[in-house]
Amino acid sequence: MCSRCNGELLKEEYKTIEKVVIDLVFSKNGCRKKINKYISCRNYCPICYKYSAPQSFFELATPCSFGHGFKAWVVYQRLVLRLSYRMIMQQSKELFGESISQGSISNFLTDFSEQYAETELILIKKIIESPFVHVDETQISIRGINQYVWVFTDGTHVVFRLTQTREAEIVHAFLSDYKGVLVSDFYGGYDSVNCKQQKCWSHLIRDLNDDLWEAPFDTEFECFVSEIRNLIIPILETVEKYGLKERHLNKFKKLVEKFYCQNIVERVYRSDLAAKYQKRFERYRESLFTFLEQDAIPWNNNTAERAIRHLAIQRKISGSFSESGATSYLVLLGIMQTCRFQDKSLLKFFMSGEKDIDKFKRTK
Repeated sequence: MCSRCNGELLKEEYKTIEKVVIDLVFSKNGCRKKINKYISCRNYCPICYKYSAPQSFFELATPCSFGHGFKAWVVYQRLVLRLSYRMIMQQSKELFGESISQGSISNFLTDFSEQYAETELILIKKIIESPFVHVDETQISIRGINQYVWVFTDGTHVVFRLTQTREAEIVHAFLSDYKGVLVSDFYGGYDSVNCKQQKCWSHLIRDLNDDLWEAPFDTEFECFVSEIRNLIIPILETVEKYGLKERHLNKFKKLVEKFYCQNIVERVYRSDLAAKYQKRFERYRESLFTFLEQDAIPWNNNTAERAIRHLAIQRKISGSFSESGATSYLVLLGIMQTCRFQDKSLLKFFMSGEKDIDKFKRTK
């Protein structure tokens, strides 16, 4: 039957057609190149006066000359190994004797991002169901114009988003119905998100240390930092010993109240630095100690920084991205980082045929 007009084809009048698909087959000892040759007939249609091939031929022989395994290898080289397009082209020629273009590599990334769009939707669902979400952002260059990449992760699943500005609308949209705890740094765009929050103590301690080094003779600020140290060190030691358990951390609420009464509330500082951090502690009083009230809430945002660090390194290597290329890359980067956080192989996940990373079983 003709694929265009559904008319009857003439069996006696036909042309032979063939399609060669180059693929890679992976095993525990390595990989080998596989060449599939598909042969079929195009029969003549007397109604539309054209030759038509059976639909099953196009389903078996992909429009691309390279199969799923070969494309998965290329995506793995680009994402996990951070190889440039030129290096991937060189590796393909040296290892498999196949010449590919930069356009083909870009198309492979786009095809996989579309093919695994369902995986990204599953990741988003898992993150929204998590009791806490880490969020962070970083800057990248799109054709010489600075844009921002946002990462959302619960420590097991990772999703990236690209925006033209640093406005936090994407965070509000992503977490519009979220009922858990948002873990973030002190960027003001996060403050208006309508959910409980936990601010990152690692950022706060880093800022305190930097300012202390810059002002070694500010004795009032030094005393202020000492009081913060006396407050937070026993808490972190308890976290190290017992974990993030509310029954062990709840006892420190009285210590926090004492700290605020003695060092924050109605205290007048002559030191500009001490006054600056006094205002920060006043502003974020409710979101600095959320981890004392709920189980398993992290006290830092290091997980988001780990998730986004791969992109920061790729940014130094690539310099700039195209907008369409960046969108595809970020979809696949979220899948890659999810596999990494779950200690699973990205390449083996691609070859498994599975779309849900949680259901994909880790192999030795």
